Amino acid sequence: MGTRVWVALVVLLLATSQVLADPRGDIQAKSKAAMENYDLMDYDAAKKLLNQALAIAKKAKLDKDPAVARIYLQLGLTAFAAGDTDAASVAFLSAVQIDPSIQIDAAYKSPDVNQLLEEARATTGGGEPSGGTSAGSRVDCSAVQGVQHELLDSAPAGAPATIEALVGADVAASKVVVMYRVEGATTFTEAALTKRGDCQYTGAIPSAAMRGSLVHYYVAAYDDSNKLLASKGSSGSPNILEISGAAAVPGDEEDPISGGGGSSGGDIRGGIVAGGKPPKVMLTVAGGTGLGYVSGNTEGGNMVETCCVGNSLAVITPELSYFVSPKVSIGLAARIGLPIGANVNAEGAEGYSTVAPAGLLRVRYALSASGEGLRVMGQVGGGVMRNTIKLDTGTAGMDTDIVAQGPILVGAGIGYMKRLGAHFAFVADLSALAGIAIGDKVGTTAVNSGVGADLSIGLAVGF
Repeated sequence: MGTRVWVALVVLLLATSQVLADPRGDIQAKSKAAMENYDLMDYDAAKKLLNQALAIAKKAKLDKDPAVARIYLQLGLTAFAAGDTDAASVAFLSAVQIDPSIQIDAAYKSPDVNQLLEEARATTGGGEPSGGTSAGSRVDCSAVQGVQHELLDSAPAGAPATIEALVGADVAASKVVVMYRVEGATTFTEAALTKRGDCQYTGAIPSAAMRGSLVHYYVAAYDDSNKLLASKGSSGSPNILEISGAAAVPGDEEDPISGGGGSSGGDIRGGIVAGGKPPKVMLTVAGGTGLGYVSGNTEGGNMVETCCVGNSLAVITPELSYFVSPKVSIGLAARIGLPIGANVNAEGAEGYSTVAPAGLLRVRYALSASGEGLRVMGQVGGGVMRNTIKLDTGTAGMDTDIVAQGPILVGAGIGYMKRLGAHFAFVADLSALAGIAIGDKVGTTAVNSGVGADLSIGLAVGF
C-alpha cells in the first residue's frame, strides 16, 4: 500500500512539473542572455546558450515554432561574427525553413549578413524579398492604425538602409514614402515604399545617401493630391539615423567643407551628394577688429593711467585647418594686429611698432554633426597683442601710445560656419585671448599681462 502511495506521488510531481514548465519562456530567456553575450563579443557563450535553447525546443516539440526560427537566426549571426560563414549559412537556412519571412533586427544588420540570409531564403524558394516587414504575412492589418514604423538608430555606410512600415486602412494612403535628408543638405528627398500585402510597405534609403555621419528621415503617407495624411516623424522633427563604418566614395577631388564631389569627383542628384571625399583641409582668411583690457607701461615708456581699454582697429587672421572628423578640426593660425593711430615713439626708436604678430594652435568643435553652424574653439600660442590707447596728456600729436601684451597667449572662442557651395564657406569668429607676461620685456618690447578680444569674418576654401 505504501509503495502505491509513493508511486502516485512521483507521478503527480512529474505531471505538475510538466504543467508548470514554460519552454517558450525558457527559450526567450536563453535568447536574451545569448544576445547580451553577443553584444559583449563573447560568441562562444552566446552559441552555448542558443544551442541550449534549441535543445529545450526539441524536447518540448517546438521545432517549427517561430521563436525557434529566431534562435536559428541568432545562431547564424553569432557564427558569422565568429568568422564561420558556413555555419552561419546553415543556421540561416534552418531559420527560413521555419519562417520564410524572418528578418534581421536593425541593430544587427549589415550588407554581408543580409546577403547571406537572402541566399538562404532563395534556396528555400519562399518568403518575402529583403526589406519585407519582419512580421511577414502574420501581420493583422485590421489592427493597424496610422503609420507604424520601428525607428532605425544606426546603419552601415555605403549600403541601402532598409525601411519597413505598416499603414492602417484608416489612413487611406495613395502612396507611402521615406523622406530623407543627407548630411549637410537643407531639403528632404523622397524615396517610394512598395506595398506588400494589405498594410505592409518596404523600401530603402539609397546607398548614395548613406555617407558622412548621419541621415535625417521620416516615413509619410499621402493622398492623391499629395496631401500629408499621417507620418512617423516630420521635417521639423525627423529621426536621426547614425551611419557607422567608412564608405568608399568614388571621385578624385576632395571637398573639405561639404564632402561632395568636385567637377570630376561626383555630382549632386536629387539632394544626394554623389562622389567626393571626406573633409581634410581648409584655408581660412579672416579680418576684423579687436580691443583689449590693458595695464602697465606703454611702449613709449608712459604709464597706463585713466585708460584701461585700448583697441587694435585692424586684425588679420589666416588659418590652415585639418579636419580630424566633420565636427573636429586642428589648425594653425597667425594673428596679425595693426595698431593704427599711435603718435608716440618708444625712446631710442625711430618709430612706433606697426605690427603685432602671433602664432596660435587652434582646436575647433562643431555642435552640428555636419560641421556647419556654431563651433567652439580653444587656442594657445605665443607672440604679442598690441592696442593703442589715449594718454592722460594734453599735448597735441603726442597723446596716443601702444601697449603690448604677451608673449604667452591662451584663450577660447565661439564661431559660425555656413557653406556657400561645394568648396567655399562663410566663417565668423569671436575670439578671446589672455596675454601673459613672463618678464618686463621681450627683446626691446615692453610687455604686460592683459586680455584681448577679436571679432572677425572671412572666407574658407576647401582642398
